Amino acid sequence: MTTETSNTDNRFKDENYTLNNFQNEIFVECPKCSKRAVVKKETPYSYWSERVLSCPSCHFSQRGRKETYRVELKCNCSNCAVEINLTIPNVNEKKEKIAVKCKNCGITQDYEPRNISQEWLFSSRGKETESYFGLPLWISSNFKNYTFWAFNYEHLEYLKSYIFAELRERNSRTHWTMVEKLPVWMTSSKNRDKLIKVIKELEIK
Repeated sequence: MTTETSNTDNRFKDENYTLNNFQNEIFVECPKCSKRAVVKKETPYSYWSERVLSCPSCHFSQRGRKETYRVELKCNCSNCAVEINLTIPNVNEKKEKIAVKCKNCGITQDYEPRNISQEWLFSSRGKETESYFGLPLWISSNFKNYTFWAFNYEHLEYLKSYIFAELRERNSRTHWTMVEKLPVWMTSSKNRDKLIKVIKELEIK
């Protein structure tokens, strides 16, 4: 991908990219060591592609999402008929039977629960995330009351070219492009210098 810019007139010409153009490789915080890791698509530009997470620092890796189960039991105690209502989240394997102690009569017996399949995501830690694993984006910074982020350094450079430009040219298109959907605080000239400073800090992160 190339961005048409000129150092003499600060011109940007929209290449009609969408966010999907920048999601083949996304830098994230490693869930194990909190250093920079990467999420890569097995099939570039495919929305349905399986992803691979890998960290060069601690060598943690994971292919695809983990499937977990929410185990639910709603029944009555077979001894005293008191209602039993139990939920166990994020269980790695299906449970054909679980032993449950009745809070009323104290008898422990085996019951057959429901196993509800769910895709387990990592903790986002309250930060902006990528959508596949739910991990915090590595290239991210607070800007006033907003969060400035990019999926990777190529995405960051494209945003920088647009924000820095004094002349922004549209291209013939058949869809709304990524830069056309940017919020006002990112496109406003009054924030240009401060945003460029934030971007330069992120470039060496």
